[in-house]
Amino acid sequence: MNCIKCYQEIPDGSKFCPHCGTVQPDAAEPVQAEAAQADVQPEAAPETASADNAAQQADSAAQNTYQSAPVYQSEPVYQSAPQQEKPVNWVPYLVLSIICTVCCCLPFGIVGIVYAAKVNSAVNAGDFAGAQKAAKTAKIWIIVSAVLGLIVEILYIVLFTAGIIGGSSYYYY
Repeated sequence: MNCIKCYQEIPDGSKFCPHCGTVQPDAAEPVQAEAAQADVQPEAAPETASADNAAQQADSAAQNTYQSAPVYQSEPVYQSAPQQEKPVNWVPYLVLSIICTVCCCLPFGIVGIVYAAKVNSAVNAGDFAGAQKAAKTAKIWIIVSAVLGLIVEILYIVLFTAGIIGGSSYYYY
């Protein structure tokens, strides 16, 4: 006899599985319940007796077919070792944060570098959730640094071409 939950081999007639503790159904109970129901059937009127007898014979034939058919258990489901989460690739975050620090915005790029370094530390420690959180934060700081750097560069170009900054205002006399 196999357990209904963990499919381990257990002694016949066991009420509980010794491996997982699941309550096991007793195979003798359904047969006894069907026999008790058959004994307690009320008497039918003579007019409806033939129709009831035909229905009962069909039900008993179906039950006999069900009981005589071999019962196969499904294949046991084996538990495998828990799969590790996909490790986070920290190299692009570190490279991008260094590029953003040099080219775009120094303060926000440094924050991106710090979080990109935390990704590597968390992956080495086996903290995949922490690594993913640090990678997400590093990505946000890289984007903020790049966008802010581009805005400052565009603003500088506009102000320089307008002659507001640069001190090169020429007047023609």
